Amino acid sequence: MAFTLSNRTISKVGVIGSGQIGPDIALYFTKVLAPFGVPIVVVDISDQALAAGKKKVEKKVQKGVEAQAFKPDQAEAMLKNLTFTSDYEALSGASLVVEAATEDEKIKRKIMAQLESVLAKDAIIASNSSHMEPEVIFAETKNPERTLVVHYFFPAERNIMVEVVPGKQTAKAVADWTMKFYENIGKVPIKIGSRYGYAIDPIFEGIFYVAAMGVEAGWGSVKQVDEMAKKALGLGVGPFTAMNLTGGNPISNHGLDQYTTKINSWWRSPKILKDQLAKNAPWETAGRDEKVEYTPEQYKKVADFMTGAYFGIVCEILDSGISNVGDLDMGVSTALVMKPPFTSMNELGVKESLRLVESYAKTQKNFHVSESLKKQAATGKPWTIPVVFREDRDGVALITIRRPAVLA
Repeated sequence: MAFTLSNRTISKVGVIGSGQIGPDIALYFTKVLAPFGVPIVVVDISDQALAAGKKKVEKKVQKGVEAQAFKPDQAEAMLKNLTFTSDYEALSGASLVVEAATEDEKIKRKIMAQLESVLAKDAIIASNSSHMEPEVIFAETKNPERTLVVHYFFPAERNIMVEVVPGKQTAKAVADWTMKFYENIGKVPIKIGSRYGYAIDPIFEGIFYVAAMGVEAGWGSVKQVDEMAKKALGLGVGPFTAMNLTGGNPISNHGLDQYTTKINSWWRSPKILKDQLAKNAPWETAGRDEKVEYTPEQYKKVADFMTGAYFGIVCEILDSGISNVGDLDMGVSTALVMKPPFTSMNELGVKESLRLVESYAKTQKNFHVSESLKKQAATGKPWTIPVVFREDRDGVALITIRRPAVLA
């Protein structure tokens, strides 16, 4: 058995890395592909990581059974379909491999060389890098036309959003097929142009950065700013809580410092984050059902600054040309569980949204006010946010309606 889509057949899928996110990616693959008889192979050089990854998947599947998300026989089939191994030769015959190893250029390039030694030339190789450009990751590959980034979001087995980031040498057919593949297996992919951090992580890390600077500036404690930011932006969890849940402190520290040269000099990793890393401790955030007190004046300041920064960050990404209004609006709300940016600007009023961005920019060195936002405000009209798409194929009109919440 196999999974066939648009003249490409998937007979085996590989996942490299059994650490933070690899097992979750493998869990989703086995859920959707086990019925097609497509085995999933997880490879890691660490036996300890393999054992921990396998245990993690088994625990999540068992919880799924208890929650009646999976029937017992389905759960059994999913687990039997998964192999955890340190042997790269087990990937022989794989048609698709997703690398989800450490965010280290040398390690990723070493993995790519190992993959090319065992995979067929037409197998697709994807990286789940959260920041690195595909041109960097795949710089030394022999067949870069079959490579690209597919960036998952936490938790990967449940979050339906993925960023598909082709490199300059990625074949269009490979990028197009990858988009269709993820659509067919229940994910919501958005295609993003190649830039460090892609489109969604600079928003996730940018919101955290603004909140961290707010704590440094005396807006309130970590616990207070976390709760106020959550309320202001409609976040599922506050920015500090999100860092605790995702284990994101180290990679965000590196990413924020890289944005300084990759995007602009407003970005940097704040001192409060570097201090927290040195302590190797989670952020002190509110416990379950804990009520956090703050004044109305505190909240208004935090809400205005967080909202202005949020709109400014999103619109800078729009200005960069790597994404568009529709994808950003859907992508941010789905991946990060927060108010969709352009819908929120329309509800608030685009001119008022620009005022908040300009007000925040006055307090910040090198925080640029988006030209796209200025132009939209000048029209006096709301943003146009497409949700219905038409594709004509062999004389048949295919209509796609975006309703990602239905899939979540």
